[in-house]
Amino acid sequence: MLFIFTTYAIGITCTDPWYSKLRWITLGYHYQWSERIYNESKVGEFPSLLYGTTINIINFLKHLIEEGEISSRNSSRLLEQCRNYTPEASIVNYYRTKTTMGFHSDDAEIDKEAPLVSISVGPTALFLLETSEAIKHEFDVSLHGSFNRAVDYDHVLPIYLCHGDVVIMAGKSRLARHAVPVIFFDDDTEVVSKGALRVSHDICEKILKQDHNDDACTHCQECLTYIRTTRINMNIRQVMPVHR
Repeated sequence: MLFIFTTYAIGITCTDPWYSKLRWITLGYHYQWSERIYNESKVGEFPSLLYGTTINIINFLKHLIEEGEISSRNSSRLLEQCRNYTPEASIVNYYRTKTTMGFHSDDAEIDKEAPLVSISVGPTALFLLETSEAIKHEFDVSLHGSFNRAVDYDHVLPIYLCHGDVVIMAGKSRLARHAVPVIFFDDDTEVVSKGALRVSHDICEKILKQDHNDDACTHCQECLTYIRTTRINMNIRQVMPVHR
C-alpha cells in the first residue's frame, strides 16, 4: 500500500479529508454495484504488484495440493483452477471506525469456480464464513454486529484475520456467504506498525526504528497512521473463464 501511495498518489496525502470517507475502489474489471455485474468494456489496469503477489499465493496453494498437504475429492479440479488462474479484478474495501460488511456471496463473476484471494492489511477483523456443517462455538457469534437474524449461527465459522493474513475461498467455500461484523482497533498497534513497515523498501530509517520524531518523513508517518486506523482488504478474482 505504501508503494501505491508513493507511486500513484502524487500530491495527495493520507490526511486529506476524503481519505476518511473512502470505502472501496475497483481494479481491473470494474464491478457495477447497482447491476451486480462486470462490464467487459470497463476494464482498468490491474496493478502488477498485486498481480504478482496473487499469483505467488495461488502457486503456493498449488504446491500444497501437489505435495498432498491439502486433499479433498475435488483436489484435481482445484489444481487445474490454480494452474489456469489469472487475477483480473479486485475490490478493495476500506474499514474505518464502525464500518462493517453484511452476509453476502461473491457470485457476480462469470467464472464462479476460480479461487478468490483475500489479503488483509491493518487492524484485526472478525470474519464470519457460512458452512454446510454445524460448528461448535465457544462464544456467541451472533453478538458481533447487527446482522440478519435469519442467519443460522450454528453454521458460521468465525475467523480472526490479522495484518498480513490471506484467505483463499475455493471449492465449496468459493460461493459461501461471509461477513465482517466488527474491526478491532487496538491501542497497541506495534504489530500492525512493524508489519506495515515491510510493505515498502524505501521507508524512512527513523520510522523503521519507531522513533516517530519530527525529522522522520511526514509522508511515511501519514501512511503508517492510516494503516493503523484503517483495515484494508484486497479481494482478487478471476472474472472470465479461461476458455471463453
